[in-house]
Amino acid sequence: MQTIVRGTPVGEKNPRDIVVRDGRIAAIRPAGRTRPDVGANDTVIGPTLFDTQVNGVDGVTLHTTKLVPEDVRKVTDTLASFGVSHWMPTMATRSLKQMAHGCRTIAQALDDKTVARAVPGIHVEGPYISPLDGPRGAHPKQHVRPPSLREFDQLNKAADGHIMCVTLAPEVQGAVPFIKALVRRGVTVALGHHKGSDDDVARAVDAGARLCTHLGNGLASMIHRHQNPLWPQLGDDRLAAALIADLEHLPPHALKTFIRAKGPDNVVLASDCVFLAGMKPGRHQLAGQEVQLLPSGRICLVGTDLLAGSSLMLVQGVVNAARVTDLTIEQAFACASTIPAKLFRLRHRFALPKKGAKANFLAFDVVQDRKFNKPKARIRCVYIHGERKV
Repeated sequence: MQTIVRGTPVGEKNPRDIVVRDGRIAAIRPAGRTRPDVGANDTVIGPTLFDTQVNGVDGVTLHTTKLVPEDVRKVTDTLASFGVSHWMPTMATRSLKQMAHGCRTIAQALDDKTVARAVPGIHVEGPYISPLDGPRGAHPKQHVRPPSLREFDQLNKAADGHIMCVTLAPEVQGAVPFIKALVRRGVTVALGHHKGSDDDVARAVDAGARLCTHLGNGLASMIHRHQNPLWPQLGDDRLAAALIADLEHLPPHALKTFIRAKGPDNVVLASDCVFLAGMKPGRHQLAGQEVQLLPSGRICLVGTDLLAGSSLMLVQGVVNAARVTDLTIEQAFACASTIPAKLFRLRHRFALPKKGAKANFLAFDVVQDRKFNKPKARIRCVYIHGERKV
């Protein structure tokens, strides 16, 4: 079977016709007079994406004792339809029993070859975070607890050794030796949901922390203008910054400034999407708390300004970042693919189509959302490992 996909590859100026035959790139040629099966001259063609923070999507949450392997496959398939070929299931702060169940179920889901190819590891966000209102965000307070290597080993055993990243607060008691122990186990340590001082952050980075989870969020609403957790994380070049580019978690000027401070090679775009992504606006229950999904896509705890995850699809984050910051569309794609892949030592090569290779790319149009007066990514087609997903 042959499909001709027309579009302009990121980093190039002229449209191309990508000929896909039996799952491989049979030819790449200048866009001609032949009518394509998919796309147009201004369709964007880019590499597939790697989302390092996914809590759920389209009605499926990973944070439930009812989670089954088929749910993980459903999330994999849904993300694939939006161009995400790789993703990290995120286990947020819950009881040990709940978190262990989630880790165990994800490990079982890896028996499915499609899931195993898409999921390189698990991101454990908490429970070793700040217990304070504000920095804690939407994480349930009753389940926040100090770092415990014994507990981590229990979780990792349940995960069959697949925990790849842990987000914690650097100021909590025992954080530094805990970070060192995780690094020795090959786990990437991220700082998040904290109120750490300059010294707290410095000690954590010296111990091996290398990432900031959704920098600018998981933070008190009111902070000191100088003595706050933002500056030491922005200023330390050893820390990469994961950013949620939905323009709700970070307004455009903040997103632009953070990227300028860290540099395009030290930024990871992530979605932090929850099960409400893809659902209709309204009130819902999340971790025993009432949250509201607004028509704009913003999700917050009812009655507060605290965000409770996002409804973002990562490809939209790429479009947003390229629109409101100094990043080119090519750099924005890298922040959502090759840069996190390098950080987490993922061997997959995120690249544009190449003749003879398996088809691994997405194509989308940027259309104007008239209701909210902003550009929106509309997927035209996605190929992952030679298989067409859309």
